[in-house]
Amino acid sequence: MRVVVVLALVATAVVGLPVKGVVRAQGMRQPSAAVSKPPFPLDNPEAIAEGAKRFSASCTGYCHGREGRVSRAPKLRGKVYDPNFLYARISNGLLVGQSGLPMPAFQTMLQPEEIWKIVAYIMSLSNAKDD
Repeated sequence: MRVVVVLALVATAVVGLPVKGVVRAQGMRQPSAAVSKPPFPLDNPEAIAEGAKRFSASCTGYCHGREGRVSRAPKLRGKVYDPNFLYARISNGLLVGQSGLPMPAFQTMLQPEEIWKIVAYIMSLSNAKDD
């Protein structure tokens, strides 16, 4: 029972909460200073296109829906995110997400630049409307 309570408290501490319309990291480890800044502008069309390919290959299907639509994990479309929050969440993962399932830490699978491309893609979805 104590383990469940501790896990619930830890999970609550790492979940980002919306603040004035922007989702930020609350109580979660931020990326190191060496990788906390994107190596290209996040509105770069080439980075967004490459991020879309990586997102489609790594994030859709079981968790996030295609094009950031709702699935087992929350939809990413139509929301404004803090890019450092996204980078940290993708890099470090999440013990228990809204779906009740963990999100893997991609820092062991993807290079920082690839993670930033996914961030660029997700940021590009902020004005996307669901059909």
